[in-house]
Amino acid sequence: MRVLVIDDEKHIADTLVMILQMSGWEATAAYDGKGALRRLDSFRPRVVISDVIMPGMNGIEVCEAIQSRYPACHIFLSSGRPSTSELLNEAQQKGFHWELLPKPIDPQELREKLEPFATE
Repeated sequence: MRVLVIDDEKHIADTLVMILQMSGWEATAAYDGKGALRRLDSFRPRVVISDVIMPGMNGIEVCEAIQSRYPACHIFLSSGRPSTSELLNEAQQKGFHWELLPKPIDPQELREKLEPFATE
């Protein structure tokens, strides 16, 4: 299973990629929204894990673009900030319903959340 991790905090993205790779999944990181969209067609992820609050394109904007191009892609958002609820509400009003993983992300919980998508 391919997983794209998007986070402007490089150490967080790289750590998540390492955890996913150690779990046997193919994972790569993008450090901003535009970089994620550039990588999208060549990598074709099954799952995306994206930070919400990022400079430039925020995670909601990136995931809306990803979901419109790849409707079957499963998306998880991550954030450690309470200010994300307004952005999530706006996305829900547009018909997007993504699960929010609070930061810091627990590695075992992450593996459990992704496991069902590995067998699809």
